[in-house]
Amino acid sequence: MGALLLLAMVLPVQGQTQTTLDGVYNNSQAQRGARVYRNICSHCHEGGEPDADPLFGPDFIDRWREAPLSFLHGFFSRNMPGDEPGTLKDSEYLDVLAFLLKENGYPAGSANLSVEQLTQIQLVTDAGPQPMPANALVRVVGCLIDNKGDVALQQAALPHRVRRADEYTDNELALSTQEALGSGSYSLRNAEPDLAGHKVQVKGVWVPSGSGISLTVLSLEDTGLMCQ
Repeated sequence: MGALLLLAMVLPVQGQTQTTLDGVYNNSQAQRGARVYRNICSHCHEGGEPDADPLFGPDFIDRWREAPLSFLHGFFSRNMPGDEPGTLKDSEYLDVLAFLLKENGYPAGSANLSVEQLTQIQLVTDAGPQPMPANALVRVVGCLIDNKGDVALQQAALPHRVRRADEYTDNELALSTQEALGSGSYSLRNAEPDLAGHKVQVKGVWVPSGSGISLTVLSLEDTGLMCQ
């Protein structure tokens, strides 16, 4: 079971058909992004702003990996530049993303990266998909069980990274309702057993340990379906 669970955790997230190792941008796009970075981004990210997050290296990749590129793009297209957030052209944000991929060692391809592709491309390490990073915010669907006071999620599907875990959207719950169950099993922290036997959506903090995976629950919703 442990080997099967580990295998499941490193598979690309459902619905994503590419990773950042597949040449998802081209060099011309990255070169345009380099100019935008030098003219705008580097002022903060290369010493001008002590609290600015690093954009190159393992720490940067670990912050965003195992999530679709739309997560990273969505964050900086809304929040950057820090003094004038959201003011760049859509094409410039894409060009900067291509530049970041190139500078972090991901290979170039033949076509420009487009907004339409971002949800289908998973950001991974240079070694490919890895287990979900500790303390990632995730959404997971599965069957709630109560084992003598120990609440757990069984028949759980693969986790999906989320930006917020303390609330849910109707769209998320609709996706969870339709999503097939899987073979994962996670203990739940801060969960009540009221919905035992129900297919539920759990959002919370991913906590791996030597004894398995637990989720610190921040949101738990009933899909309205019973488990078999």
